Amino acid sequence: MKRSKSPGKVAKMADVAALAGVTIMTVSRALHTPSAVSPATLEKVQEAIRETGFVPNYAARSLVSQRSPIVVALFPTMMNSVFSGTIEELSRQFSAQGYSLLLGETSFDIDTEEKLLSGFMGWRPAAIILTGSRHTEVSRKMLENSGVPVVELWNLPRDPFDLAVGLSNHQAAYDMTRSLHEWGYRRISFLNLNYPNNDRSVDRSAGYRQAMTELGLEVTPDMEISVPFGLEHASAAVQQLLKITPKVDAVFCSSDSLAVGVMMGALRAGLSIPGDLAIAGFGNVELAATVVPSLTTVDVPRAQIGRECARIIMERLRGGYRGPPVVDCGYSIVRRESA
Repeated sequence: MKRSKSPGKVAKMADVAALAGVTIMTVSRALHTPSAVSPATLEKVQEAIRETGFVPNYAARSLVSQRSPIVVALFPTMMNSVFSGTIEELSRQFSAQGYSLLLGETSFDIDTEEKLLSGFMGWRPAAIILTGSRHTEVSRKMLENSGVPVVELWNLPRDPFDLAVGLSNHQAAYDMTRSLHEWGYRRISFLNLNYPNNDRSVDRSAGYRQAMTELGLEVTPDMEISVPFGLEHASAAVQQLLKITPKVDAVFCSSDSLAVGVMMGALRAGLSIPGDLAIAGFGNVELAATVVPSLTTVDVPRAQIGRECARIIMERLRGGYRGPPVVDCGYSIVRRESA
């Protein structure tokens, strides 16, 4: 196989510029702000990069500028497709501006978040994206010392660390609970994730309880169950719930993944949905519309959250963001066959 360069020789930006027939400055611009380069020129530079095998030295750039073209984004899990739309949009938007997205998984644990931040800070990221607004004191100190935009996603904290983009989980859960009541359900149980530092789940629980109280509906301790993330946990939980509280007529789950697990457990127990038991979720992932019966859920504008997050970060980096510190992307109730 023919090589474009001799073994041991590292391609430089000058090699790319020479092959593409442009200046080194144009190559740099194509790498860092591709939107500032014409499509034809950008294509020539990208072809030259592929031909030479050139790899940008972000570490060297960060030494000079004290910042790298990297945006760090930490999410609770990569298994749950509820975050995929946000991640995909973040990646697309930042890539168009010459930035790379560096992902980390916290496993719903703020101590793990702290360890990841400690490691990623060494790359001098241009911005940091976190899921939720609960962090360790050490994490907060690192974020303060970073001097870069920090965006907390998926909730509307009253006192954000810096910026926040998301929705009111409290109000969304409140509205879904009241919707179930309007549709005729009275013994409404709530299945939540068992992660005390997950502020989204905490707010959804509070919204559920507020609605139940205002509606005059009883909430006994056995009607609100917390489980680890996973279909099998939700499936086992609903079967246990039906033994303890057999008169329950609806289960509202704090995520679509839990709702699908509840659906599997209910069907395994020989129940009809929604005839014997109504089920509602949260997130409106792709599976929600295709599972049988299709899932009633809270629709979260996942891609919009990613776009808005990227937009305000880029505006902040350019010194031009003058908008509110908290951006509300809203939500909607989607009623389908399961309730």
